[in-house]
Amino acid sequence: MSKRILALFASVYLLTLIITAPASLLDKLLQYTTQGRLLLANTSGTIWNGSAMPTIRAQDGDLVAMSFLHWKINMPSLFTGKIQVGLQWDGQSPASATEAIITAKQIELHRVLLQAPARVLDEVSPIFKPAQFRGQLRIQSDLLVLSGRGMDGAAVVDWYQASSALSSIAPLGDYRLALNGAGNRIQIGLTTTAGMLLLEGDGNWQAGQGMEFHGKAQASAGNHDNLTELLHHLGPEVSPGVHSFTLTPQ
Repeated sequence: MSKRILALFASVYLLTLIITAPASLLDKLLQYTTQGRLLLANTSGTIWNGSAMPTIRAQDGDLVAMSFLHWKINMPSLFTGKIQVGLQWDGQSPASATEAIITAKQIELHRVLLQAPARVLDEVSPIFKPAQFRGQLRIQSDLLVLSGRGMDGAAVVDWYQASSALSSIAPLGDYRLALNGAGNRIQIGLTTTAGMLLLEGDGNWQAGQGMEFHGKAQASAGNHDNLTELLHHLGPEVSPGVHSFTLTPQ
């Protein structure tokens, strides 16, 4: 058998291994690059067309799991110097699936949809950890661009059935965060959509500096007595029934 035929068989064999590589390889890569903080649980399929449950390993060792995520990589896109991926959560229609376009310089996300338990906020910043926020987060955006300079684009974060270890009352309400990114700076606006605890405020997050946020809190009509302790814990009373609070880098 000639060397040329052996080389052909070797190439075909290698290509077969690449095409059929299991999705579990992505889990190993993700755990390696994040030092075990992020993982893909219950993987199935291949690295090109598979599914898994994205999971965060909290600092206390607990695992915080999300819904099943299905992905499909467009192999021809690799020959154009980019990776084009379709991302779809369980129960999400194919028409609304997220499209990710990954290049060496940036990640471009179209039709972003992400649902996660609010407990993930414990891992985002030490500012949030003492509050032990709970509930459900839903993040949506038409277009986000992530790069070495930060985030560009607008997103809406809805926080449903919000609660906190700082209050025995649950849920406290439903809230909306409006995010507007321009490179290394993200402007943040907070409003209340429903609930007993009314919150509003604005601030920003900046790379290298962290988040600075100023807000006001008050109880909805008839709920002041139930929330008095929490309101005083949040911050000083600046006008009758209205308390101010500030989140700054630690």
